[in-house]
Amino acid sequence: MTQATKKRKSRLFIMGSVVLLLAVMTGCQQSQSATPATTEQPSTTPTQTTENAASNQANSISTSSKADSTTFTEEQVEQAIQFAANYKKDQYTVGEEYKKKTSLEEMIEQEMTKNESYLTEKQLQYQTVSRLLTLPMQLAVKKQSTLSPEDLEIHKKEPQTRQGVLQLSYTMKIAFANGEPSIPVEGELQLQPTADTWKVSYDVFNHNDLFNIINAKS
Repeated sequence: MTQATKKRKSRLFIMGSVVLLLAVMTGCQQSQSATPATTEQPSTTPTQTTENAASNQANSISTSSKADSTTFTEEQVEQAIQFAANYKKDQYTVGEEYKKKTSLEEMIEQEMTKNESYLTEKQLQYQTVSRLLTLPMQLAVKKQSTLSPEDLEIHKKEPQTRQGVLQLSYTMKIAFANGEPSIPVEGELQLQPTADTWKVSYDVFNHNDLFNIINAKS
């Protein structure tokens, strides 16, 4: 099986997971609206789903990961930091394409193509289902502006490694070309080495602040 075929199958699996998730959420909403509720219950929104997913991811990392003896050379660390910088710059650079009327499936497909070289398969699936993958595009559409990262800084964390992966922290600002106030972002990354590059296996940041902006009424 060729690498291209494997990637295609992986994409189809992830897209299928997203479609199934959306169908389940839609079905639940329709069921709730068709049957009068006897008691008031909080509804489940995509943002809440994202928050739960991010919380589960963070809890999984914090409870299962332990510092180990894996070490990387200074050259490897510098390469990893550059890789992480390229990832964040590509991820949060959105041009005039935000003006195109695209379906959710098309947007997901575009963002998967944009990010698959940076993310592990599991992280790609996680970011797709949790809507983090399309977050930059959603911000651009909400603000009706192109956007780009500014003042990006990436540093090693302590301990430097957990279970053979490199730990990094980062800060940056999301800047809008139309003069909207920039948004500060602070997060943590975990990168795992591959044969000839790195892959992001973990990326957690203050995404709730961004989703609050997207979901706010205009």
